[in-house]
Amino acid sequence: MYLESEMSAEKIKGWVHLAMKNEDLLDYTITLEGKSSKADGYLGNIIFITVVGKTKAGQNKSFNLVVKSSKESSLLRQQTPIKEAFDKEIYIYNTVLPAFRKFQKERTTVDILNFLPRCYATQTRENREILILEDLKKKGFEICDRTIPMTYEHIKLVLQSFGKWHAYSFALKKAHQEIFEKLVENNVNMFSYFIVKVGLQHVMLKLFKEARDGSIYSNEVELLKELQFSEDDVNKIFIDLFFEDPEYRVISHGDCWSGNFMFQYQEDKTRPTSVGLLDWQCSGLSSPVMDLSHFIYGCNDTGKHKDVKESLEIYYESFSECLSHLGYDSGELFPYSKLLEHWKRFARYGLFLQPFVVKFSLCDADDAPDFVEAAEEGKQFLENFNVDIKNEEIYFKRVRDNFVHYVKNLNL
Repeated sequence: MYLESEMSAEKIKGWVHLAMKNEDLLDYTITLEGKSSKADGYLGNIIFITVVGKTKAGQNKSFNLVVKSSKESSLLRQQTPIKEAFDKEIYIYNTVLPAFRKFQKERTTVDILNFLPRCYATQTRENREILILEDLKKKGFEICDRTIPMTYEHIKLVLQSFGKWHAYSFALKKAHQEIFEKLVENNVNMFSYFIVKVGLQHVMLKLFKEARDGSIYSNEVELLKELQFSEDDVNKIFIDLFFEDPEYRVISHGDCWSGNFMFQYQEDKTRPTSVGLLDWQCSGLSSPVMDLSHFIYGCNDTGKHKDVKESLEIYYESFSECLSHLGYDSGELFPYSKLLEHWKRFARYGLFLQPFVVKFSLCDADDAPDFVEAAEEGKQFLENFNVDIKNEEIYFKRVRDNFVHYVKNLNL
C-alpha cells in the first residue's frame, strides 16, 4: 500500500501505541486499511487502521481507527493556519466535549451526544498534530455523494444533531456560566480566520457575483437585485457577524459541507437512521444560524424545499427536546421567535459561502487541488481555488435556487 513518506510505518506504530495505551492490550497487530483521497483531506492526511490484540485476561479485542494528521510541508504551513485548525479540533475533543459530557452526566442518563465519534488520543508536536478517532465506516456509516444535494431524510438528521449540539452551549451557560466562559475565553472563529488570513474572501466575492449574475433569468432580475455585497459587506460577514447578539452565541461546528457528515442506514439502504458529525477544525462561537445557513445552502435542495421554516422547525424541536433533558426550557433560553429573527440577520453568512461550497462539492475528485504539491511548486495558496466544474448548468441551478430561497425567506 502506498503511503506518503511523512507517514512512515514507525510513525504509524507510535500513533497506534498512543491510542492503545489505555485499552489494556498486551500485544497487538496493526493493519493499514487505506487512506483518504486529496479531496477529503486538504490540510491533513487520513489513514484507516485496524488493531487486533489480547487483553491481560486473554480476551480478544479489535479497534477500527482513523488517524488524522496534519500536513508537514513547511511551505503550506506558512501559507495556511494548519496548526491552529488542528489545535481547534483537538480542543473540541479534549476540552469542550468532556465538559459537555460531564454536564450531561449531571443532568440526564440519556446519551444525547451519540452522534460524535470517540476520540482515542491526540498529540501536538512541532509541525505535526494528530487525532486518533473511531472509524465510523466500520459501523456502516457512509458519506453522501457530495455532488448532489442530500435527501431530506439526511437533512433532518443533521439539523437534529445541530439542535442537540447547540443546546449544550445554552444549557451549560445557564447552569455554569463561569465554566462556559472558560471554554470560549480564547476562542478564534476558525473558518472566518482561515478565510481572512489567506485572502479567500476576495475569491468568494468574485464567485458570488459570477454566480448571481450567471443565475439571473428574466423572472428573477428584480428579485435578485437585493443580493448586492461590497468588500465592506464581506468583511462584516466574516468578522463582525460573529460578535453580534453575544447572549445567543453557541460553540459552532463551523464547516457544514456534505463531506463532514456520515450516515448509517437501514438494512435495505433506503433511509438513513443516524448521523455522525466529523471535522471540528473550523469550530467557533456564533449564532446557531451560522451553522444552519452554512448547511442548508451547501447541502439542501432549496429548489424543492422552499420554506426555511420547515428546516428550522426540525432543528428547534430537537433543540428543545435536548434542553428539556438537560432541565431547561427552550422558550426561556432561545425562543423560536428569536431563531426566526436570527435567520433574517445571520443567514447571509451561509448564502455568501454557498457558491464557493457548492462549486467545490461539484468538482471531480481528480480535479481537487493538492495543497502540498502546489506549495512545493511555489504557487500562491489562492491559486488552488481556480477549480473548474464540468456541469455549470447544475452549479448555476443550485446557486440560483439558494439565492431565490434566501430572498423569499427574509420575511418570516
